[in-house]
Amino acid sequence: MVERAGSPRGRRPSQAQRLSALGGLVAVVIVVGIAVALAPSGIAAQGASPPSGTVADLAAQGEALFSQSCASCHGMQGSGTSLAPDITTAGAALVDFVLRTGRMPPSGNSQVQMQRGEVRYSDAEIQALVAYVTSLGSGGAPIPSVVIQGADIAHGRELFVANCAACHGPAAGGGAVGGGFVAPPLDQADPEEIGEAVLSGPGQMPKFSFSPDQLNALAGYVTYLKSEPHPGGATAPAVGPVTEGFVAGVALILLLLIARWIGIRQRERG
Repeated sequence: MVERAGSPRGRRPSQAQRLSALGGLVAVVIVVGIAVALAPSGIAAQGASPPSGTVADLAAQGEALFSQSCASCHGMQGSGTSLAPDITTAGAALVDFVLRTGRMPPSGNSQVQMQRGEVRYSDAEIQALVAYVTSLGSGGAPIPSVVIQGADIAHGRELFVANCAACHGPAAGGGAVGGGFVAPPLDQADPEEIGEAVLSGPGQMPKFSFSPDQLNALAGYVTYLKSEPHPGGATAPAVGPVTEGFVAGVALILLLLIARWIGIRQRERG
């Protein structure tokens, strides 16, 4: 079949058209190549663990912070000095606890024991310091996962009365424990801090080997105490045995003075 010169099939593409088609083909090849190259990394990123070196990088950041703020007391490797103890086996729970509650660095008036204070570091800096200190040695409790939703509050009360109330008071208001030490009130402690303190035993507090369910129950009860209703209009004493004894002694003296005054007045009238 002979095609006429003016028909579409008989017309040859121009050079510009050929270049445009070639450019489009090249673009498609490039896009497909990029997609193929990136596909493995995208698949690996879904649900994958953090890249290796992340913990090491975090510890390196913590080492810089430690050198600036902690090494002057705890030593460059955390092995302790005459100013502060060895923390190489402190564990993540204790390090996280003292940093998140502002007990470290200590305030100027913390001469006897660590006290809750202003938090000096961001969450990221605290994570870095915890990573570095825990890299110095093994041992110590890890940071617990404490969940108080659905916790057994009644069991938590039993644990608190048996293990905590003698120092922290019947309503977790704190109290003196002798030797210049005071068990602090727990009204500012969140569940994770409670779990960390129980497992790590900061300061004069002993360590407890509680199961996760026991930690949840105990933290749930302490949290409940913060909002416990008091229909009688008064709370249980929450200042500790020493202070309570002092108040009781003063009250007794006042009653004796009042009784003496009444006796004198009656004799005068008689």
